Amino acid sequence: MVAVKSQKGGPVVRLTALACSLLVALAGCSGEEEPPKPPAGFTTYKGDVYTFVHPQGWSVTHDKDDRGAPLVEAHGPVGANGAYRGQVIVSRTDRFGGSMDAMKAQARGLNQLSGRRIVREGDAKVPGAEEAWRLETAYEEKTSTGATARVRSIDIYALTSGGTMLDLTVRASQEEFDAAGMPKVVSSFWVRP
Repeated sequence: MVAVKSQKGGPVVRLTALACSLLVALAGCSGEEEPPKPPAGFTTYKGDVYTFVHPQGWSVTHDKDDRGAPLVEAHGPVGANGAYRGQVIVSRTDRFGGSMDAMKAQARGLNQLSGRRIVREGDAKVPGAEEAWRLETAYEEKTSTGATARVRSIDIYALTSGGTMLDLTVRASQEEFDAAGMPKVVSSFWVRP
């Protein structure tokens, strides 16, 4: 604060533009949200712009998709039928030039082309994201043993304030989805503001 004399000679206290800006910035930063601590039996994967939890003991790999964009995968153990007992994949597109509506249309189209049944869709709440959308699908998939697994998959599309589009895919067999802790993974997705 800066004290100045008024035209009548009495002191008038006012905030300078710099002080106002500083107070506004401090007020905005003081409650900056951090990702929640993982529940018992889970661990946190921390990327540069996002985090999620997954069951302890899962393997985590880093790769690139067919466009060369970064890809993170977390896998549970392989079950008797040859399918992973839970899987998390996060893909990202930096400097995303489209809209969330365009992303929705693309996701719906790709799922329908691949024969996946759209079970549910709607807005999602992802802490730190500018916009988020959830798409749940169901489909059948052949495993490495030749068995057929009924899969439940949830995608959360989240757009960051920096223009990065993230796609968190969480999937497991329909029978094991809840027991494998997949709902906890979905609800843990956090984006750095």
